[in-house]
Amino acid sequence: MDQNLGKIRNYTVLRETQLGYILSDGATEYFLHRNESKFQKLLPGDQVQAFIYSDKQGRLAATLYLPEASCEAIGFARVVDINHNLGLFLNIGISKDVLLSKDDLPEAWDLWPQAEDRLVCRLKVRGDRLLAKMATKDEILEVGPKKELNIDEVVNGYVYRITKDGINLVTEDYAIIFVYYTNLRKKYRLGEKVEVRVMRKNDNDYSGTTIEQKEKMLKSDQEIILAYLKDHDGVMAITEKSDALVIYRVFNMSKKAFKNALGSLYKERKIEIFDDKVVLL
Repeated sequence: MDQNLGKIRNYTVLRETQLGYILSDGATEYFLHRNESKFQKLLPGDQVQAFIYSDKQGRLAATLYLPEASCEAIGFARVVDINHNLGLFLNIGISKDVLLSKDDLPEAWDLWPQAEDRLVCRLKVRGDRLLAKMATKDEILEVGPKKELNIDEVVNGYVYRITKDGINLVTEDYAIIFVYYTNLRKKYRLGEKVEVRVMRKNDNDYSGTTIEQKEKMLKSDQEIILAYLKDHDGVMAITEKSDALVIYRVFNMSKKAFKNALGSLYKERKIEIFDDKVVLL
């Protein structure tokens, strides 16, 4: 394994060739194709900063286009292709995409990122190949945000972890925001861009919510309940007395939001509420 593979280092230009340049770190020589030189005119003795990767033919090569992520630093990668037999192909800012193995992704395909979604990752070397690995919370905290987020500030984040308790988001500034499942509006996937409002600052991260303004929420929740009733012959056994987890799993809303929506529909005479069921009028 080459010690510089997947890393950004300084190199000396040794000579120009018909197709590009030869770089050296004093011990090993690397080919820099003209397409990877940013079309600069380089001279023997020039110092350049380059990234070493394995090209499409499996050969070690250099590029002056520095990646967002490397073996030594995490960064954002963009999903460019999805192969359910292999995993995801990610663009890290160089001409060669890297694979994030399906072994590092959820079993459920609907939780996989879609094209153009973004993931925070680090590179690792396997043989002479570079692979992507999703960044851990500790790795993200090491980078940390450059400035603190304000309470009630609305920011964009990308889903990097999904659990039964909720989702973890990371902003482009590497602030981590946890959103508890009762504060989610729908089911999210890894890499999805999410608008979130900051609710609280914790020891090393934040808590947030994706819930919209109360008026919009109520209207949306009413429509969800009505659609469910219409799909179930106008009757449902889920009532305001049902377990909060059951309500969330069926409707993706908190018990409080569910009760508010039921109350509004009842006042509008769209439903009738019984002890053991709700009936569409």
